Amino acid sequence: MGAVACLMLVGSIVSWGAELRVQTHPQGIWSIASTQQEKRWLIIHNLTAAQQSGVYHIEVIGRTKGDPVWKIKHLANHLAMSESALSRSIIAPLTKGAVYPESFENAYSKWQALNNGAGGEICQTDVLQCLGQ
Repeated sequence: MGAVACLMLVGSIVSWGAELRVQTHPQGIWSIASTQQEKRWLIIHNLTAAQQSGVYHIEVIGRTKGDPVWKIKHLANHLAMSESALSRSIIAPLTKGAVYPESFENAYSKWQALNNGAGGEICQTDVLQCLGQ
């Protein structure tokens, strides 16, 4: 098997594994890398549609450790992410952590309007790099 064919096969396996991992958690809430002071997670808002488009629209939330559960921070109201970038970012599925979607919906609408309605950037690295952290 040639090097190009081998790379394509490996890429297909990695992509399929990432899709299966993300798609098998219907709540769409995942922990991501935290700091010593802050717990962080993301919420996928378009899990079903992302199966077709390959673009995941997420919200990134944080909470200072020791703070009450209602005292959250919106680290990113909206990020568009490729499937591979999302799979590099998530650590473990969560069952709690959803928030009211108004902040996300407002930011998502602004993203959709960019580039004459074609949408804005799509993160290709991972959540923390796209947040600039």
